[in-house]
Amino acid sequence: MIESVVTKRLGALPVAAEFLRQLDVAGIVDALCPPDSRAELTHGQVIEVLVANRLTAPAPLFRVGGLGPQLGGGGGLRRRGRRAG
Repeated sequence: MIESVVTKRLGALPVAAEFLRQLDVAGIVDALCPPDSRAELTHGQVIEVLVANRLTAPAPLFRVGGLGPQLGGGGGLRRRGRRAG
């Protein structure tokens, strides 16, 4: 039995996230800028989130430090493990 339903308006975010994944934007950036072992996200993951934001909500960004976890639950953008190789 379903007790509650949560509805989220995601707009074009799932499409942008999948498009960036298919282009392997994170993989390309990470190959050129190796990740810091202390970082929670790779450079490529941060670039993916920033590009998706610009494509779906073109507004000036500030305080983007919390953007990844904030978007992690919706729209297909999520934290991924370190890429192998």
